[in-house]
Amino acid sequence: MSRHKSRHGRETKGHGAIGFLITFVLLLFVGVMVFFFVSDTSYKGVKGKVYSVLYPRQYEQEVRKAAAEFNVEEPLIYAVMRTESGFRPEVESAVGAQGLMQLMPSTFDDLQNDLEGGVVYSTDSLSDPEINIRYGTYLLSKLLEKYGSIPTAAAAYNAGPANVDSWLEDPSISPDGKTLTNIPYEETSSYVEKVTDAYEMYQNLYY
Repeated sequence: MSRHKSRHGRETKGHGAIGFLITFVLLLFVGVMVFFFVSDTSYKGVKGKVYSVLYPRQYEQEVRKAAAEFNVEEPLIYAVMRTESGFRPEVESAVGAQGLMQLMPSTFDDLQNDLEGGVVYSTDSLSDPEINIRYGTYLLSKLLEKYGSIPTAAAAYNAGPANVDSWLEDPSISPDGKTLTNIPYEETSSYVEKVTDAYEMYQNLYY
């Protein structure tokens, strides 16, 4: 007789094993929740080590250099890079954005013309971490200067300044003409949330 067909005696061992497994998973879940949300909020010790794996600082030298050149906070550069590419320098999006900070080739050319007075790098250079981070950070600096806030600058980095400018003129999206309270693009809304959350995490962990 199968153990799972009887409700009596030792032939219920299968149910006991399932119950134990469910209890173990629940206890593990509770433990994780306590660890991340109730324990030490300073992000030091073991908790900090766990989060630092999830929020690494790759390409530190390149980030530090670009941050100093364009006066952009390092945590924001890391947050954008983590959200855009997961720190993969060779990644290319479906629409053609390339590299660590996912720059479009046309945007890359515009940034070069603005910063260098002409195009000095080919599109292939977007796979170079130092070049990609430098020009991605330069773009961030221009958007921060224009919009004055990280969330709005992040929205423009994702959806483009033209869209953000039109949103800021729409009272249903931006009641004050400065902040975006109801971004109409789900992708951009999610992107802004990811960037701002990662920015705060990098600040808490390292700065």
